[in-house]
Amino acid sequence: MQPGCVYFRIDGNALKHLTLRNMAENKTELDNHINGLMLMIIFTTVWTVLSEIFFENSNYRVTGIAFGIVIIYLIYFYIKFNKSKKLLPKVPIKDNPKNDKWFYTVLALEGIAIFVVANILQNIGKSNLFIGSLALIVGLHFIPLAKIFNRKFDYYIGIWTIVIAIIGLVLISKNQYDFKIINAFVCMGCAISTTLYGLKKVKDGNRFLNKHEVD
Repeated sequence: MQPGCVYFRIDGNALKHLTLRNMAENKTELDNHINGLMLMIIFTTVWTVLSEIFFENSNYRVTGIAFGIVIIYLIYFYIKFNKSKKLLPKVPIKDNPKNDKWFYTVLALEGIAIFVVANILQNIGKSNLFIGSLALIVGLHFIPLAKIFNRKFDYYIGIWTIVIAIIGLVLISKNQYDFKIINAFVCMGCAISTTLYGLKKVKDGNRFLNKHEVD
């Protein structure tokens, strides 16, 4: 250590905790809509790409084109909301720490379930059931989230996704149809779920902006 110099020791965990806490304290209602919309854009894109892969161009890319238009629409509002956020006074919302804890617990359990199911299906030679199983896990994770955050819409999306997943799993198990086509429709059903959720975020975001008279 050189004389005349002052050194500071930065604890990485403390810095991370401080950063996360500041982010949470500065989060506004519009931020919630923006973050949710971003996730729905990502998930809709993933499900759409998977659907097109399984269709193997047998649908003439109709799915990709249709959902592509929707994704562009969602991206437009994602950009709009981010620009509008700068015109609004920052009024942080207080998140319930207990809800956040349960939220991350549900996400962790979902990730573990996906990992375990993927390995089991791979080991028993039933990889063709993975997409249906993935959709089922995703659908199930909406149910506790609906309870945690008191959002009825999560129940609707969860039930829709669960039903689509079960139908896909049953049809593939019967070996009467090409599993790729079934998985393509399952992915398309999941893309519909995330699209509807994205459109709800657009509606909620616009309602928030109208309330504060921001175009």
